[in-house]
Amino acid sequence: MPKTAVELLRGETEIDAAWAVFDAEWYLATYPEADHCCGSDPGLALDYYLRFGCRLGHSPSPLFDELFYLNRNPDVAALIRAGQYRSGFDHYCQHGYRGLSPHWLFDDALYGRLYEDMTLDNLDRHRCFGRYDHWLKSGQREARIGHFMFDPQFYRARAIEAGADPEDLERCGPFAHYLYALYRDVPELAASPYFAPDWYAATHDRARAAIAAGIVRNALHHYVTLGGQDGFDPVPEFSESYYRDTYPDIRAAIEAGHFPSGYRHFVQFGAFELRRPRGDIDLLYYRDMNPRVRDDLNAGHVRDAFAHLRMIGLKDNLVFCPPERVPDIAEPAAKQLFELKARNQVALFARRRLNFAQHGPAALAVVMVLFNRFELTMLALASLRDNYADDIELIIIDNASTDDTRRIETYVMGATIVHSRENLGFLKACNRALELVTAPALLYLNNDIELGHGAIAAALDRLETDTAIGAVGGKVIRTHGRLQEAGSIIWADGSTIGYLRDASPLAPEANFVRDVDYCSGVFLLCRTDLIRRLGGFDEAFSPAYYEEADLCVRMIEGGHRIVYDPDVVVHHLEFGSAANTEASMALMRRGRRVFKRKHAAFLKTKFESTPANIIKGRALDGRGKRVLFLEDTVPVRRLGSGFVRSNDAVRAIAEAGWRVSVLPVNGARHDIMSLFGDLPDTVEVLHDRTILTLPQLLEERQDFYDAIWISRTHNLDRTLPIFREAGIDPVRTPFVLDTEAIVAARDAASAAVGSERGDFDLAAALQDEFRNADVCRHVTAVNQAEAAMLRELGLPQVSVLGTIRDLDPTPRGFSAREGILFIASIHRRDSPNFDSLRWYRDAILPALIREMGTPPKLIFIGYTAPDIDLSEFADNPHIEIRGSVDDIRPAYNSHRVFIAPTRFAAGTPYKVYETASFGLPCVATDLLIRQLGWDKDAEIAGAAVDDARGFAREIARLYCDEETWRGMREAALRRLERENTRARFDATVKSILDEAGKPASKRRPYLRAVS
Repeated sequence: MPKTAVELLRGETEIDAAWAVFDAEWYLATYPEADHCCGSDPGLALDYYLRFGCRLGHSPSPLFDELFYLNRNPDVAALIRAGQYRSGFDHYCQHGYRGLSPHWLFDDALYGRLYEDMTLDNLDRHRCFGRYDHWLKSGQREARIGHFMFDPQFYRARAIEAGADPEDLERCGPFAHYLYALYRDVPELAASPYFAPDWYAATHDRARAAIAAGIVRNALHHYVTLGGQDGFDPVPEFSESYYRDTYPDIRAAIEAGHFPSGYRHFVQFGAFELRRPRGDIDLLYYRDMNPRVRDDLNAGHVRDAFAHLRMIGLKDNLVFCPPERVPDIAEPAAKQLFELKARNQVALFARRRLNFAQHGPAALAVVMVLFNRFELTMLALASLRDNYADDIELIIIDNASTDDTRRIETYVMGATIVHSRENLGFLKACNRALELVTAPALLYLNNDIELGHGAIAAALDRLETDTAIGAVGGKVIRTHGRLQEAGSIIWADGSTIGYLRDASPLAPEANFVRDVDYCSGVFLLCRTDLIRRLGGFDEAFSPAYYEEADLCVRMIEGGHRIVYDPDVVVHHLEFGSAANTEASMALMRRGRRVFKRKHAAFLKTKFESTPANIIKGRALDGRGKRVLFLEDTVPVRRLGSGFVRSNDAVRAIAEAGWRVSVLPVNGARHDIMSLFGDLPDTVEVLHDRTILTLPQLLEERQDFYDAIWISRTHNLDRTLPIFREAGIDPVRTPFVLDTEAIVAARDAASAAVGSERGDFDLAAALQDEFRNADVCRHVTAVNQAEAAMLRELGLPQVSVLGTIRDLDPTPRGFSAREGILFIASIHRRDSPNFDSLRWYRDAILPALIREMGTPPKLIFIGYTAPDIDLSEFADNPHIEIRGSVDDIRPAYNSHRVFIAPTRFAAGTPYKVYETASFGLPCVATDLLIRQLGWDKDAEIAGAAVDDARGFAREIARLYCDEETWRGMREAALRRLERENTRARFDATVKSILDEAGKPASKRRPYLRAVS
């Protein structure tokens, strides 16, 4: 029952709204002109306000901000100028309290979204006059949130620490206490974990000037009303520019007016999604690497990981980002520790001898050459025995040692041990051992090493993958944790370099498989028959050094490959077996001279020794076939959605023989094990790079990539200026744009089902979305319908690159199944899947009840973002929300019908491919059926997006008719097998790359690929 401001403030009504307050003392203190006219008499203040002040932009109390209200609602200001209302407060009293925000620090819409009981109908029943009334009366004391920058509990604690009276805080409430403090000459207190007022004022000159000039009341007032929109950082741990640049979806949402700033999105959603607030802050790492953080979050002590970081983590020095480099440990000290470790465990071999006795022919021979250093040898042999449980043909050549190595048989059983009367040197000793080898694989292994987990098995597995592989080497790590080599490079002048020496073993460049010039003899696994044909090591390099480089080059010249495998990890005490490092250097210089004379022809094919050539010289394979693959993040399969398809695309590109470097435009948000383990081992996963470091990468790798594959159109828009700045010409270096899904098509569908954006101009949206696509040599779409849209835009080379889904039909029969299944992820409230669930509840379910009486229960399974509340479905007896599950196959095996009631989307629905692969028939909307290109009523059932009754009829038909159910199940499986196999997908990717790489004169007008 609306009332005017006059009626409410004069008490002429029984309405008791907490915001309907006139504070005479505050009013006179705040507006000097009123105080002057009223002679400081509070009794006259209300009359002055109602007659004059309300028209001058005055507020009746700190609880209502007149100027904010008028600026936020220009239509109301126009009505006031037209004489329909006396003031903004008058409008609020009569109408605005039912949905408009009365103050810059209270968000009416947010309060309604956060709390289900804040519907206007429910408030009316409890005689609350709008959400702000509830907030003032009780919400601020119940620890509810009325604005993303004000936390009543947090502020209350800060106020008490500053000396505030707890009784006063309880009487007026933390929010009202804060509002009155705005007008007192007191230091500004932080009102939430998400804002640092002192830092903000000290950092931003314009904010400080606005406060001094009285334009705003304090730092928070400036940020909420001005600074956020202007891109000011609110706390030192958040970078507005980084957030907008890193997440294009957020930038687009800001530009569309959905959020006033990136920080607003971050606090409301991004912190829960563990997005990075700043380049060097990894919230996923912070949460997962600090048990205290997880415990506090699970206990509800803090709202999110970012709040925990600001409130606790920084103060307690908790780690919030993975180490970017190996810690600085002095190598001499690390060597001493390695030697001490060997010495400290030597006594155990007196009772626990190492047993290398064979039980049959061994697949592996290990050759180890010794000269003293008994403790190191026993550490190496123990590591060898622990590392590989199968039979090993161990051959030890002792080069006239003088320490306990002379009695090594006492501690090592089952080995062939040869004690030489003279020091033969490493090379000749290895050749002598070769005469004794019978196993098909031969490992040359230093005695100053410790093997990483599974190193030998990994090397043997790699050797067996291709008969052309002559030798396998691994990642050699020095004692202080830095790399000695990740494969080695031979330069045109005969010099060599261990690739990535001194880098971190976790560096992306060190963690993918590739062919190399050579691997050092620290760990070199070879084919025995090949080594015999080559005559072992060339004794021209005796006593040592360059012999393994020479051996590998001879293998290469014979048509064999030398492969670096990062899963083969070897910890090495560099020069641990050498008595004199200067003497070792002299031997290296001599070996180089011999090598240059012997391999002059080979060296003519090598690069000059310059830092710029290291990236080109690191691999022998892939020349002319290197592609930079850009995606929002590293496309691990567990992300679902389009990332599964991107993952398949990377695999297909690698399968086509291209060397792939994956760069996550927005950064990698998963652990290294997931990133490396979910992509082919030949792929370089640049997990430590983002769009911010792309310019540096392109500078480091000039003329390196032969093609650029860009997933998602927004990534083309964001990175194209960077490529141009780097001098990369799309005419010479082909760009392939994989659209994944056309956003304009999804937005058009969303508008068609009742979004508030009015008429949607699809043609204009398409032109804008693909404004830069004409630079691309090739563009892909996920289905024929979207490919047709792209061709209509005039893009000449368009292919359909579909989706892979392997068949895995569940066995349970029709009669043994029951219930309806819907599996999907809900990341946002405006997502298609949230809309689908509500449409089912509100329209399809009532129609299904009319069709079937008691309908089957719908089970919803899937990831739901932390800020999405699905409790609105809790009381519905026909819907059960289960959330995420580790294994979805049992659900597909037990349910009878799958539904996909999607009313707006783009691309193709992976969830339908998935359900079909499990043998569960599906009812979908015509929108999805068109995207799939499937035959309605044959492979899938469906109805129009506005036909809830038709959708319900199809559910009932499929649920009750076993013959229809079986026929549709089998037809969908056949369709998948025909169109969605990996072989077809891989062939399409290969065709796209082959076509993109052709000279312009030899390219076809466009490629009609099928998938």
